[in-house]
Amino acid sequence: MFAANVAVNYLINLIVVDDVVWIWYYDRQGTIQCSGINFIQDLPRFMVLLYALQRFDLGDWGRNMDFKAVKEEGGGVKEGLLRFELGGMDLVLHTDDPERVTHYGLKGRATNVFPVTSKKLAEEHQGIEEDGMVAKIFWGEEKRTSEPEILANVYEIAKLQETVKDHVPQLLGHYKVDNPTSAVREALGMPNPTKGSRVLYILVFRKLRPITELNAEDFFNVWRQCISCHLALWKGGVLHRDVSPGNMMYYRTKKGVLMGVLNDYDLSSLAIALGPQGNERTGTVPFMALDHLSLKGQAGGIKHLYRHDLESFIWVLVWVSFRYREGVLLPRETRPLDEWATLGAVACGKEKSWFLNNFVDVKPPGIHPQLWRLVVECLSVLKLDGDRRMDLRVQQELSSDLEAGEGQSPNAEEVELDDEVFLSKFTSTRSWVRLSKGLP
Repeated sequence: MFAANVAVNYLINLIVVDDVVWIWYYDRQGTIQCSGINFIQDLPRFMVLLYALQRFDLGDWGRNMDFKAVKEEGGGVKEGLLRFELGGMDLVLHTDDPERVTHYGLKGRATNVFPVTSKKLAEEHQGIEEDGMVAKIFWGEEKRTSEPEILANVYEIAKLQETVKDHVPQLLGHYKVDNPTSAVREALGMPNPTKGSRVLYILVFRKLRPITELNAEDFFNVWRQCISCHLALWKGGVLHRDVSPGNMMYYRTKKGVLMGVLNDYDLSSLAIALGPQGNERTGTVPFMALDHLSLKGQAGGIKHLYRHDLESFIWVLVWVSFRYREGVLLPRETRPLDEWATLGAVACGKEKSWFLNNFVDVKPPGIHPQLWRLVVECLSVLKLDGDRRMDLRVQQELSSDLEAGEGQSPNAEEVELDDEVFLSKFTSTRSWVRLSKGLP
């Protein structure tokens, strides 16, 4: 219920064990538990609690009253619809739409994306239909650079870079609900109340289509455009850091031209941002680089580099090529790689490491021949570069000053390839060149 209902800020629950009751409070920052009340030995205090709860209204129980029901002409309530009319927006949220995307869990961003209609936004943005929008509602970290701020930088880069222009999401409106989860913790005098504090964001975008519904040639075209957009943004100081199939979308122009869109910047950061954002563990586990799926990576000990995001693009290629046929998801019984989405980060890293060393032996039946060649060549480049970096580390270890004493780390830093040089190792493969012929 907590994840499925975007109009719920927090939950309150009572847990009873024998003659002791505890109050548990859940929100997107975490869980708060009160001291137990023995309702037999301390009946007066328990009665005061019951009287207080009896007087709670919907807002006190955690309901966000900014989201309102849509009424029918006869006075009833229309199911599956909510109104939101703050920030100069007149949104009608279609919460029961089959295209809705929901991320379940008690803690974290709890991102929900579903279609919305808005007469006002349609009038303000030429070419956008009243029903051609989606709302993204999520609980972002309060101290993190917000997605609207990131997108403002993205749009500045788009003015100068053709590979970014028309390849990023169009933000139509946004609103931040100024009620951080840290407020209740500060009121209770809890230690570090602002650590992990979250606030609710409502962002409205132009509606896009998922990359997974495309056939092999069109998928490569959009995937390649997203990689070009990503590189230009990286050079411009916008670090995406969450490359996954769900964040790669497309649309067609009025002339039918296919346009890839690198989507979703709520986990992105700016290169100039203050604070320890460079080593933060961001991303979607099945598509994260192997470095970040290691114990050291999970502990935040590995700096996020361009090659890590490019590696994520390769894992997206593998994921879609193995699990979809001509834009259709394979049945569960014949669909490989499902376990990657259910394993923890380190366990998933071990599975992917095995896959990288044995991918030639697990060719899925029915995969598009050109796409399979691209997968083979890209994974080969990935493996060879990993071997190159490991060889460098071994050489550094062996050539380190023996007099420095056992346990000392080598002083020499691991040599990384230039970002464009690393990308060129993929773009120069025969399959990439062949598939790119005739594409803009």
